[in-house]
Amino acid sequence: MSEVNINDVVTPVASVPEERGIFARRSGDFKARLQRYQQMEKAQDIRDNLLRIAKKIDTPTQTLAQALCSYRVLRQVHDDETGKPIVGPFDRATFGNPQILLTAFCQQYATHKHDVEQEGELALLTQEIRRLASELSTHTTAAWVNYIRGLKAQWEVDQRLFSNLAHQEGQRKVQQHYIDLVEKFTSSSRGLPKTIEEFETVRDLHEKLCQQRGALKLDVPEEVNHFLKAVAGQGATLDMLTPNVLSWLTEEDDPTRYRIRRL
Repeated sequence: MSEVNINDVVTPVASVPEERGIFARRSGDFKARLQRYQQMEKAQDIRDNLLRIAKKIDTPTQTLAQALCSYRVLRQVHDDETGKPIVGPFDRATFGNPQILLTAFCQQYATHKHDVEQEGELALLTQEIRRLASELSTHTTAAWVNYIRGLKAQWEVDQRLFSNLAHQEGQRKVQQHYIDLVEKFTSSSRGLPKTIEEFETVRDLHEKLCQQRGALKLDVPEEVNHFLKAVAGQGATLDMLTPNVLSWLTEEDDPTRYRIRRL
């Protein structure tokens, strides 16, 4: 009876290695899971860091892309007077070579991987992108403003004369069409063109304004022009009403429309 009880209680010697094997296997599984978790955690850190890097670079890069887009458009089109591209080259000798900093950043990234943000290269790269975008925009804008100024010189007139000449046959309608075109031109040329189509819109409006300028009857003698501008402003003095001015008013205008007042 006692022998049976002992056999029931005593653990067979053969089961000890088996339990050790189970423990080792479970320990190995736990270690593998821990390693996978650590790898996933590290990958998460790397991903988050790369997203921060991308976010810091994204805004200045988009600004640079917009400036570069307009620059390329104005390098493709030419000024009719000079035959040269509207904007001059944005050369490395004048504005530096950001490629050097980009190369340095790539080298640091290859060495430090996700820790590159702490090495200072990222800050230098974003700073250089902002500088390049600002200078490229200034360079392109200056050329565009100068080009638009040249176009306007071909058709721009003093609209203060319109009120004095609107009574002439058909001029009021012609003047209003001119004013409408000027407003469209001003709106279209206010910013840098981002596409060839946007540039062509400005050119088309310019050509229409040149034609409309020819329909305006504003080619008056200098004395008359001086008199009419004064009338449209603070008022004309009697000495401005010269015989030539009076003769022109009689033939082309109606002198009875004007009144003399003492200040």
